[in-house]
Parts: sequence; structure tokens; C-alpha cells
Amino acid sequence: MYYVVRDSEKLPSSIIHEDNYFAWYNPMKKDHHVEFRGSMNQCYDFMAIRDGKKAASAP
Repeated sequence: MYYVVRDSEKLPSSIIHEDNYFAWYNPMKKDHHVEFRGSMNQCYDFMAIRDGKKAASAP
């Protein structure tokens, strides 16, 4: 499981693995925002669509 995490409105979102998420962030604190969670490919697709760049679909 991977997470798309935004620390700040000034910095771009990051894709991090579940193990690193729990090591670096406390889910109970409101110092970050989880925008999406899923597989690595789903996270990249989410970021591409969110940023207005449609991901190329495979045939």
C-alpha cells in the first residue's frame, strides 16, 4: 500500500510506502493530509489526473 501525502500547500505531494508513512507521520496529528492510497501505479495515475495530465492507457 502506498500513500499520496501533502505536507504543505507550498510543496508538491509525495508518494510513500506504508511502512515509511507510519515511521515518518503520526496519523492522529493534522500536520499532513493523505490525498490518496492504493498501489504505486494507482498513486501515479491519481497524481497525473489531478495535475491535469491524463495518464496514457495501455492497450
